[in-house]
Amino acid sequence: MQINPLYLFEMRDNFPIAQVDVHHITWIFMNLLASRAALLLIGVSLFCSAQAGTAATTPDVQTIVLLRHGEKPEAGLGQLNCQGLNRALALPRVLEAKYGKPDVIFAPDPATQKKDHGTRYDYVRPLATVEPSAIYFGLPVNAAIDFSKTDDLRNALLAPQYRRSLLVVGWEHKIIEKLARQIVVEYGGDRASVPHWEDSDFDSIYLLRIVRDSGGAKISFSVDKEGLNDRPLTCPGA
Repeated sequence: MQINPLYLFEMRDNFPIAQVDVHHITWIFMNLLASRAALLLIGVSLFCSAQAGTAATTPDVQTIVLLRHGEKPEAGLGQLNCQGLNRALALPRVLEAKYGKPDVIFAPDPATQKKDHGTRYDYVRPLATVEPSAIYFGLPVNAAIDFSKTDDLRNALLAPQYRRSLLVVGWEHKIIEKLARQIVVEYGGDRASVPHWEDSDFDSIYLLRIVRDSGGAKISFSVDKEGLNDRPLTCPGA
């Protein structure tokens, strides 16, 4: 309801000033102002509720990319061979094309020793595999965990700060297999969905996606491929 203030002056031609109910007119104006204020508050409340509802329904999606180190020499040596080095150099663009830029890259502590054919060596293979990717993406490598400490790695990957992150993990294949099964089962998945990782396979990627929302958490597991088995057997520049 709109009242033209000029109407009050026009009323003088028909009614004596004394008959104009000033209190009634004031009451009308006050109610109009109150109604508009109430509508504004309702609009703001509905907008805020919609925004809160959108935030509440947006899930946290975490992606964990589990990679085996590249090919190794016959004697092991804790090291890559030339083919493994070439794989490592090609890996950054594979990761970028498939998943985008990682948020964090993990590799085992290279000072941790591992037996290769009965001899202990500093275990640098996984770090050497992901280092070109870390350089390419401008990231550090989290290399603080012993390669055999599956529980420590699990705890690091599932830390709250990584619930919306893309994590790339370069590790030893038997540990990857064990870790993937552990996490899949923890989030209600089927242990049997994680296949055995063959000793001759350097190309597979074990991919975990964890979706967390107000209803809980769900996990999906899949196997991807790097597509890098055709890397040269000779070292770059040789």
